[in-house]
Amino acid sequence: MPTPLLLILSAAGFGASTLLLGLNVAYFPPWTLAALRAAIGLPLLIIVAGLTGPQKLPTWHDVVTVVAGGIFVVAIPFVSMAAGMQYIPTGMGGMLYATMPLFTLGLAALFLKDEPATLEQGIRIAIGIIGVVLIAGPGLIADGLGQAGLGTALTLISPLSYAAGNVWFRRRRKMQPFMLSAGMFLVGTVAVWPLALVIDGAVQVEPTGYLIFILLALVIFATVAPNLLNYALVQQAGANKAALAMFLMPGFSVLFGFLFRDERLPLIAFGGLALVIAASAARRPKALRRRAM
Repeated sequence: MPTPLLLILSAAGFGASTLLLGLNVAYFPPWTLAALRAAIGLPLLIIVAGLTGPQKLPTWHDVVTVVAGGIFVVAIPFVSMAAGMQYIPTGMGGMLYATMPLFTLGLAALFLKDEPATLEQGIRIAIGIIGVVLIAGPGLIADGLGQAGLGTALTLISPLSYAAGNVWFRRRRKMQPFMLSAGMFLVGTVAVWPLALVIDGAVQVEPTGYLIFILLALVIFATVAPNLLNYALVQQAGANKAALAMFLMPGFSVLFGFLFRDERLPLIAFGGLALVIAASAARRPKALRRRAM
């Protein structure tokens, strides 16, 4: 598949997640929706892992990697995004999720010895924080910890947790990616499902065709498929090219929100998103990098 098409499909899949979360959370409480998302995605990832060839038995080191990854990358983000999307527009959710590379940059500087903090990183993080304030600020100022403010705060937990997972993986020995993903979904299911039963209780929902469709669309087209596409993009074009999907994602979130929910976002949010992307993706000119070496 051509690289540009892989990039667009990957970004579109990630971008559709906020729309589909918003549609699903109208029927399923957040903890239940997160549990269903992980539980339905798990067998799909097991099948994919099996199709990629024989899998090695995990070591205790791998088990620890998977357990922590399942909490940071599946359990916490799935719950917090579902909870946040009850209160904020689709496009806003996509913009807030796009802060993940910025959080990764900051956490890597704090916790990775081989990626020490530099003046350049400090400037980029400061610019990115201003961008986050511009995106989240209007809702927080207008509503405090009311619905919009709460939704913004809950949604920001997701990219922060995902960034923590990225830093965790950077410190661990590499694993076969689909085996890692399947293991994390297993951990997410086991961690979230009991809490969903306690917090949400038994959810009485009539399984209509529409409801089954939007739930499967969330799992297949907005969770499993974009991750597989992004993995293929990394293999084909490299990690830097694949990272562009995260920066394109908010555009698709805004587009889907406009087309399917008639949403409008303030211009200041787009300015904030531009600052976040610039802070996350900026690189010094080659001449300056040579002088620093």
